[in-house]
Amino acid sequence: MAEQTGSDDLLGSLNPGQREAVVTGASHNLVLAGAGTGKTTTIVARIRHLIRQGTAPNRILAITFTRRAAAEIRSRVQTESRAMEGVGAMTFHAWAMREVRANPDVFGYEGWSVLDADDQAQVMRGVLGRGKRVEGLKASQIIDVVSFARNTRVTLADAIRAKFPDQTIDPKAIGAVVRAYEERKKERRYLNYDDLLLIFAARLADPQVAAWVGSHYDEILIDEMQDTNPLQWTIIDPLVPHTRFYCVGDDAQSIYGFRGADFASIHPFSERVPGARVMRLEDNYRSTQEILNLSNWLLSASPLEYGKHLRAVRGSGAKPELHSFETPQDEAGWIAGELRRAHEDGLPWNTHLILVRSNYSGRAIESLLIENDIPYVFFGGTKLLESAHVRDVLSALRVVANPDDEVAWLRLLTLVPRVGDRTAVRAFDALLAAREQGASARDARASALVSMPEWLRAGLDAIEDAANRVDDAVGRAAAMLTPVLATKYRNENWDARQRDLVHVERLAASRRSILEFIEEYLLSPVFTSELTAAPKDDDHVVLSTVHSAKGLEADWAFCAGVSPGAYPSSRALGDADAVEEERRVLYVALTRARDRLCVTRALFHTPVRAWVGGPYAMDVLEDAYFLSTLPEGLVAETVHVPQRAPRPGPPPGLAAPPEIDLGVDLGDLE
Repeated sequence: MAEQTGSDDLLGSLNPGQREAVVTGASHNLVLAGAGTGKTTTIVARIRHLIRQGTAPNRILAITFTRRAAAEIRSRVQTESRAMEGVGAMTFHAWAMREVRANPDVFGYEGWSVLDADDQAQVMRGVLGRGKRVEGLKASQIIDVVSFARNTRVTLADAIRAKFPDQTIDPKAIGAVVRAYEERKKERRYLNYDDLLLIFAARLADPQVAAWVGSHYDEILIDEMQDTNPLQWTIIDPLVPHTRFYCVGDDAQSIYGFRGADFASIHPFSERVPGARVMRLEDNYRSTQEILNLSNWLLSASPLEYGKHLRAVRGSGAKPELHSFETPQDEAGWIAGELRRAHEDGLPWNTHLILVRSNYSGRAIESLLIENDIPYVFFGGTKLLESAHVRDVLSALRVVANPDDEVAWLRLLTLVPRVGDRTAVRAFDALLAAREQGASARDARASALVSMPEWLRAGLDAIEDAANRVDDAVGRAAAMLTPVLATKYRNENWDARQRDLVHVERLAASRRSILEFIEEYLLSPVFTSELTAAPKDDDHVVLSTVHSAKGLEADWAFCAGVSPGAYPSSRALGDADAVEEERRVLYVALTRARDRLCVTRALFHTPVRAWVGGPYAMDVLEDAYFLSTLPEGLVAETVHVPQRAPRPGPPPGLAAPPEIDLGVDLGDLE
């Protein structure tokens, strides 16, 4: 490919490695991009380069693992010119949904509803409630193990053994429940996220369909390639002969094995994708070299050959700090104190990032932030379309889009005052009976809901009339339900909840159908923060789990709870692959800091159960601990031993305590 010259500064801002990755002429490419090396910059530059070389924007597809990443790619591509609008950027699930929905003659399943995790659990609970039982497992756990089996392409029995190695679980009981669950889904015309990928992959197994889908694209770019799972590879493989693939990833940041991501799949890429070229990006623009020295050491201590050594373009800085404490409360108090001192010195709150392993492990820190009046957000905020009040409104849209949607019908009907589960089930069964006799959706509603309030029947008719104007349909659903929702949430911040409904209406404005709108956002739930973008002067600390931290960075990052039993987790001990994934989790955490990195942990020999729990003895946890062999001089270490004044003893000469009458004076009851 010949590169344009002149005023074009597209390539001038790139380093030699990025430039080579952008202009490569190979049919297929894998770019191994280390943390902070400009992965997104390279992807965006590649897309711009393709368009400038004559590729039509709508023949370029970028696959990401989050809606947020897709939005960033679209935004950065389109800032240059409106001529670049039309580039597709979406998640694997959204891509599968788009293909399945747009081409019912090829894929089938027209008019089926997509269930999110909450809906799936509702259906599974219904199955369990009708007599199917699995001792020791909840509905969500059964759904999780089924999803793991599908995404890893293993049998359900193997998935059960992988997910519950230390539990006595009856696989046959799970099998019976899963069969009933799948039958229920089919009866109600439900699909879940994994079904979309399975449908897409199954049809791509037909060479004619694969050639047809591949003909839509000149290049498919895949971000975070290390997070792909075997099911997603069954989508990629058939398309390799029919289009070009440009994949970007970092094997050292593969941390989603629990979801089925296949860490090893990135290594034989050039064998699996014939003719592929593999390139590396190792110039880090985020961190100072001292921070990278610690991160590089962590990977070099692995028995695996990552072959990665990041170089800091920014040069040297302060050594990472390692702080040890007696208790999690001491650790949290120190972090809160550092934040407050920095703020008093003029640093904004938003220059700080705190990383924890889980919501639970971050509770002590969260409580100290509240106690010290430090503004903070858990990264991402509340998922808007998973909020109860929004799901209430969406249920009205769902029953119009799919009259057989039992989950939505029961949710909607039980919002009606004095209507309980039994009444709702009777109404739904009556509706199904009317539908089976050939009644239209509107006539079936009219007969089945005859005992329901008029506002419900009229409201659903109004929503159906507006079905092709989705924002109007959302507005009508919200208006219909506002009186009952205002009562339901009167003590739960109804004013803020009502404002959310305005955001939902705005989201729906560009959608062509109710199903398209609901399914797109159920597949990748919108976070409140995406809609109510904080003004630039909204200043707060970001608290995040490490698994939610990809894409995050800050001038000053705290990696909290980096203690024996947590890195690696005691649950990973005995499984070499799991331990290595734990190493990569810590690597992701360490590489979020730009200027100052503070790693905090428990003092060795403090009661480990106070920090992480687990069945292992302290010496076993310390032997496995990633930082147990930390070289001298790599970090600046501080041990915090609080000075606690001794409690005074009893005064000298105190008489022995008298016997105290613990009886109750019964008064007139004697």
